[in-house]
Amino acid sequence: MIKGPNHVVHLIVMGLIRLILFFTFIYAIISNRPLIQVVSLIALFITFIPWIFKKIFNIEIPAGFEVIYLMFIYGILIIGELRGFYSGLWWWGILINFTSSIVLGFVGLSIIHVLYKHNKISVSPFFGAILIFSLAVSIDVLWEIFEFTLDTLIHSGLQRSLFDTMEDLSINIMGVLLVSIAGFFHIKKGNQTLVSTFFTKMLEKHLGFLSQKPAMRDIKIKFLDLIKTGETNRIEFKSSLRTNLHTGQFDKKIELSTLKTIVAFLNTKGGNLLIGVNDNGQILGLEKDGFQNNDKTALHFTNLIKYHIGNEFLPFIGFSIIEIQNKKTILVTCMESQKRVFLKTESGEEFYVRNGPASVKLNGNSLIDYVQHKFKN
Repeated sequence: MIKGPNHVVHLIVMGLIRLILFFTFIYAIISNRPLIQVVSLIALFITFIPWIFKKIFNIEIPAGFEVIYLMFIYGILIIGELRGFYSGLWWWGILINFTSSIVLGFVGLSIIHVLYKHNKISVSPFFGAILIFSLAVSIDVLWEIFEFTLDTLIHSGLQRSLFDTMEDLSINIMGVLLVSIAGFFHIKKGNQTLVSTFFTKMLEKHLGFLSQKPAMRDIKIKFLDLIKTGETNRIEFKSSLRTNLHTGQFDKKIELSTLKTIVAFLNTKGGNLLIGVNDNGQILGLEKDGFQNNDKTALHFTNLIKYHIGNEFLPFIGFSIIEIQNKKTILVTCMESQKRVFLKTESGEEFYVRNGPASVKLNGNSLIDYVQHKFKN
């Protein structure tokens, strides 16, 4: 099962579904409807399968499979409603719609979280909550239109009346509103307690689907804006990639200094590294690094990451070679890694984090404490 803070989403959704099944079973006993008793008990048992596998067999069920079986359980409930199993329950439709609205809210929150985390959008917590609300409600409205279309074409009976439709929308809005309010505090505090692990991982693998690749003009504007901002916990400048500007010689320590910053960004909250810019924000360029062309520069930089950090972290590191003031520079954008990252050197592996505008090496107890706190999953 999903561990850590992100487990909250799973607990909330699962709790709502179990609540529905519990009340349904009680209703079935009172009204003497054996079929509903059997269906609700089977579905309720299924919700405990991941827990049983973990406790008895020590088997973890991946988040993706949990989503599938949750959809299966929810499908049982929906089919039961269509077949009239739960007719006479005035609260049944309310619980079904409220649960679906909570799920939609978490999907919207997860999308906004990914966009916000990877600097695809920059909004205040208030407007972030509005985006979560708008996205989830839009999906719900599209579903109501879908039901209306089916009713019109094949007389499916999904929408019994205009009042029924408006009641569904009102209940869904209430559920989404609750998640949006929670999303406001989520964005404000910068945590990911209410984010769905499954949707977050899926969206991060297909981040290009959510946003288009920035044009070179936009990258140049970002580069210059970062210089104006100056060095912070998420911005750092490096004068060169591999050349010691004092000696004019290639220096492995210069390369490792760049890689230390990248590792620190990955282990903290991400950040931007500008190579070819000195500490004062002056653009020096990479000419003294002696690369024949941009392809040679990109290949060398990629190989450094592969050898000293690891292939598995390449998706978290993006870079662009930019010509500013007739000088070639590199803009490196690092995402926050959900897995600890070490810098591999000749003397072993080293762990770095950001502390203000500096990359700090951790070892001993400080390293253990940081890893246990940061990478709970």
